[in-house]
Amino acid sequence: MATLHPALSSIHPRSLGSYRERDVLAMLEQGLPDGFDVFHSVDWSTMYEGRQTFGEVDLVVMGPGGHVTLLEVKAGAVELSDTEFTKSYSGAAGRQDKNVSHQARRQHHGLTRGLEDAGLAAVRVAHFVVLPDQLVAQGTVAYPRERIIDAGQMDDLTGLVRGSFPATSLPAPTRAKVHDFLVNRFGLQPDPSTLIGQVQRASVALADGLATWVPRISHAGGAFVVEATAGSGKTQLALALLRDASARKLRSAYVCFNRSLADHMASVSPPVAEVATFHEYCAQFARGRGHEPDFADTSVYARMADELCAHAGEQSVRLDLLVVDESQDFEPSWVQALVARLKPDGRFYVLGDPDQQVYPRESFDMMDAVHVKCMDNFRSPVRVVEVINRLRLATERVTPKSAYPGDLPYFEAYGAGPKDGLHALEKCLKKLLAEGYTASQIAVISFAGRERSELSTATHLAGLSTRRFLGTYDSAGNALWSQGELLVETIYRFKGQSAPVVVLCEIDFKELSAKELRKLFVGFTRAQLRLVCLMSQAASQLLLSR
Repeated sequence: MATLHPALSSIHPRSLGSYRERDVLAMLEQGLPDGFDVFHSVDWSTMYEGRQTFGEVDLVVMGPGGHVTLLEVKAGAVELSDTEFTKSYSGAAGRQDKNVSHQARRQHHGLTRGLEDAGLAAVRVAHFVVLPDQLVAQGTVAYPRERIIDAGQMDDLTGLVRGSFPATSLPAPTRAKVHDFLVNRFGLQPDPSTLIGQVQRASVALADGLATWVPRISHAGGAFVVEATAGSGKTQLALALLRDASARKLRSAYVCFNRSLADHMASVSPPVAEVATFHEYCAQFARGRGHEPDFADTSVYARMADELCAHAGEQSVRLDLLVVDESQDFEPSWVQALVARLKPDGRFYVLGDPDQQVYPRESFDMMDAVHVKCMDNFRSPVRVVEVINRLRLATERVTPKSAYPGDLPYFEAYGAGPKDGLHALEKCLKKLLAEGYTASQIAVISFAGRERSELSTATHLAGLSTRRFLGTYDSAGNALWSQGELLVETIYRFKGQSAPVVVLCEIDFKELSAKELRKLFVGFTRAQLRLVCLMSQAASQLLLSR
């Protein structure tokens, strides 16, 4: 399944052309295999004979080998003659004819020239005009038939697109640069807090947030502390910093707490950047000292961290940039050990949110650092943020910045029976599926820890097989998962991620302590579109009283 940039749900058709473009995007997403990226509405500009020209390509498909194919979608009828290929549009100014052949050549030249200017001349650029509503017998002098996909060929659209790519592949770093080139042309940073293939990507509004102005701040000490609320763009900032370091040929590292976040950051960061969880880095350090960690031992993580802290001075000092994300989950000694890798003139960014601290950690401060605070949430629907503020789940008021108002969270209290919570969850999931949501758009998040959750052993929910952490690891320390359609996670492991629909279940507590409020805050801010909360009667009464 191909990855769309941005997700299909971001398209809101207003014309026949935009409806048909969405249909073509859906066919490409489902028909192309993993490794293909599809960008839509890609802007380009270039200088030609001393004059700057602009344009927009409907769709750009990037193959696993780094080469690209442009698709121009023309809905409805087009007019073909031996020499011309035109499309008529009606508007306030009357009928206007657009020369499709000329437009296609312009797009091809513009994007090719842009790639050349970016040092990517090795990228092969193919081009198709897609006519989903018309049959074409032959091409024109200006545009050959083999570069036209008509209505009779739509069933083989993905096959024709795949066949347009050369057999040779570009080196992985070059493909990463092509990806970055197209991302920058589109004008947004991909959001690494979303799991690949699971949720929608990015909010365009985030492009003008932390990732834009924080890197512009200069400070002689080189240390920066960014305390920003959930959905504000902290991990987008981290990605921007890593890409900038890569472009300047500087050595960089990104360290976070959750493995799923690290895995996704590794997939979108420059190949030269080191990306790992703290404990993953501890394991690498232990192996470098001749100690192979035994991940079957539950105390291995604490012992690896102690080993790193005790021998931090043995690390090579070579980093120009270090980014620590999810800092609220780090012990002060861990951060101090990681800083030992920085060059004297290196830059150090600490990103975190105290309202998301769900582990008992000792707080720490960096007095000589520049401190940045941001309470803007671009991810969560406006009405979800309003409820967060009414319940005072965060220490300060969160400012809703999403363009999507959304609905109020849905709350349901279940009975005290041993299976009442599970029955409520099954009923909720069936209702969501009946409304048209798919399993890949839903994340079931347990408020309870894995040891207390009934869901940790649930192989099926609402007729769907579950994809859940099995509680064991392989010899390399990788978490082992069951194979399934519906993601089931705990609130502890789902930090740093988000999903279009979040069902927060097994919410049960006897008092609203600071820890319970922070867990609720984490759970509420995972939802991009819709939030459902299933809770015990006791928890419901405590929340209502607040």
